[in-house]
Amino acid sequence: MRALFVLLLSLIVGTAQGQEEWTTYRDPVCGYAVEHPAAGFDITVTDTGLTLIEEGGAGQIDIYCASNAGRRSPAGFEQVLAEAERIREITYSRSGSSWLAVSGYYQADQQRGDDLIFYAKFMFSSDLSQLAAFEASYPATDRQRFDAIVERMEDSLTAPRED
Repeated sequence: MRALFVLLLSLIVGTAQGQEEWTTYRDPVCGYAVEHPAAGFDITVTDTGLTLIEEGGAGQIDIYCASNAGRRSPAGFEQVLAEAERIREITYSRSGSSWLAVSGYYQADQQRGDDLIFYAKFMFSSDLSQLAAFEASYPATDRQRFDAIVERMEDSLTAPRED
């Protein structure tokens, strides 16, 4: 019985500690929210959100909102991304009426020489005038660690308010 109590206590403490390593960013202007790691990244506030740069690593996460001036649908927005110069290949794409998720590889960086994976999730306001997003980029060797970060952020990202 005591062993069961110790096990349960360690699970509760472990869960609480894991939650302390994450925080929620709520954008006061656009009205979107997203959970992000609170440790292991240098965090910079930008005009439209946050930039998280991995401490001692090559990963980066940009969290932002933007106007969708053309009121492109998620499918239309994906078409624009597919034609972007920075993107070498899109290997994953899913969308709904108010969201888009894409992943793939950026063009090779001549200085780094390794493949950078990118993952981006976009949430659109119901009138398609605004979008909230996060984009993560990281070396392919860090895929397992970043996949867990991306998954949690993806589940927590909310849509921006309408104009």
